[in-house]
Amino acid sequence: MANTLGPHRNPVLSGRLWILMYHRVLPRDDRRFSLEEPGMVVQPETFQMHLRELKRHFDLVSLADWVNAKDNDEPLPQKACAVTFDDGWLDNYEYAFPILKEESAPATLFAVADKIGTDFQFWPNIIVGLMFCDGIGAMRDNAVLRSALSSCDPVSGRVSGDQVASVIKALKAHTDLDIFHALESIGWRKYCGEHLGCALMGWQQLNEMRGSGLVTVGSHTNTHRRLTSSVTLPDMEYEIVDSKRKLQRETGDSIDLFCFPNGDYNQEALDMVRTHYRAAVTTRRGINLNRSANRHELTRIGIHEDIASNRRLFGARISGWV
Repeated sequence: MANTLGPHRNPVLSGRLWILMYHRVLPRDDRRFSLEEPGMVVQPETFQMHLRELKRHFDLVSLADWVNAKDNDEPLPQKACAVTFDDGWLDNYEYAFPILKEESAPATLFAVADKIGTDFQFWPNIIVGLMFCDGIGAMRDNAVLRSALSSCDPVSGRVSGDQVASVIKALKAHTDLDIFHALESIGWRKYCGEHLGCALMGWQQLNEMRGSGLVTVGSHTNTHRRLTSSVTLPDMEYEIVDSKRKLQRETGDSIDLFCFPNGDYNQEALDMVRTHYRAAVTTRRGINLNRSANRHELTRIGIHEDIASNRRLFGARISGWV
């Protein structure tokens, strides 16, 4: 029923914008698929199915074009949908980009500006690597990591996705800097660095996507720090303002869209984003009303393989039922 009912199928529903939040696109037989935290990946064939379904039921739009139209009081599509990718993963270039071109589908890619073209790994992925690659013993040697492990007490060699998610959730009680310091203290690279491989795309790949005319680049900060009260104002300016400058310098484009890492931000961060960007997206789940949408706190719907692997599940997800 979910693939035939729901607000995305309702012909009388009007004046709304769906924004879909993707992270990674990987085939199941790619080693990186098994080393990703739960809720972060779709398979290429699933992503292509999503785009084809969206084209059947929505005006598939560039988020930047929708924002421009709203700013200029121009007519907005009755049922619009914008596709977004967070972080700047290499697999977005390898697997998502060819599908975007094949389907002539626009998308926005929110890049972590200071990490593009580097060997940077996000700390949740390091945790996944450690837990699946015999690094649990080393994690117990650090107080911060040990306290997170106590939430699920995994045994090396028999780790579930739910246990990984539990550890990552527990670690979010700490600052990003404290987590990275803890990981460096145990020498995480010797346990899983080789297995994780290259995570992020380079500038050449990012600019190729941008140059296609299908992909708009936005900022996802410089280092992916959560913009909470633990971040000083100078550091917040570095994350929000300097990332915009760097992306503009590297792409030659105006960078007008922003994405809050992990969906976390305080009032100071929101005010700074309002000053420097035309719009911003959150991780809060919802559908945006054309008339009343807050351009700097736009809601999105997170999409991943576990909840959207077929048409029925995907329809239920974007309808708000799953």
